[in-house]
Amino acid sequence: MKILAVETSSKLFSAALNEDGKTSAYFAYDCGHIHSEMLIPAIEKILKDTGNSYQNIDKFAVSAGPGSFTGIRVAMTAVKTMAQTLNKPVAAIDSLSLLEGAFVNLKGFKLSAAIDALRNEIYVKSKNGIIIKGIDDFINENKKYKNKIIVIGSAAEVYREKLEKALGKTSVCLPFAFNFPTAAVLGEMARYAKNEEYSKIQPLYIRRSWAEEKTDV
Repeated sequence: MKILAVETSSKLFSAALNEDGKTSAYFAYDCGHIHSEMLIPAIEKILKDTGNSYQNIDKFAVSAGPGSFTGIRVAMTAVKTMAQTLNKPVAAIDSLSLLEGAFVNLKGFKLSAAIDALRNEIYVKSKNGIIIKGIDDFINENKKYKNKIIVIGSAAEVYREKLEKALGKTSVCLPFAFNFPTAAVLGEMARYAKNEEYSKIQPLYIRRSWAEEKTDV
C-alpha cells in the first residue's frame, strides 16, 4: 500500500510517502506559515524521486489539527481534492496523537502531548477528547510528576522556561525537531487508521481563529 501523507498543523511543514510500512521519502521544512507554497512542490518532488504518480497512491493522509488554522485548511483542501479526483480513501489523524505516535512509553515517566494554543493556553487530551487548558492549570495538575514528566509538542518550546522551573528540566528535554508532528509518523499511523471518504473528513478546530474571535469584540 502506498500512502501519501501531509502534515501542516505546525510551522514545521512535512510530507511523506509510506510504501508497505516503510517511509520511502520524507520532506520537512521549517517554513513558518507558508504551507500553501510548499505543499504541491514537495508532493510532486516526492512522487518524482520515488518513481510514483498521483494515480498509484492508494490512500491519502492528513493531520486534522489542532494547530495552525491556515495550515490545516491548506492541507485539508489539497487532500480532499486529490482524493475526490482519484477516488481514493483518506485518513485524518489529530496532531496530538501524531506527537504521541513518535514515542514509546518510558517506564516511570508521564508523556504529555501539548500544543500551543496562544494566550497562555494549550491543546491537550482529556477523557472527553481534545480540550484547551491554561498553561498554569496544566502545570498545577502535573506538579506531582516533577522530574517524571516529558512534555512533547510546541508548548514545550513556547513555555520552556515556565515548564522547566515548575516541572523540572526533564519536562522539556527533547530537541526542537521532536516537538512537532510529522508526515512520516502520520503515514505510518494511517496504515491502521479508518478509511474515510474525502467528504467526511473535517478540520479539528477546538476554537475559532483569533482573527474570527476579534471580530466579535
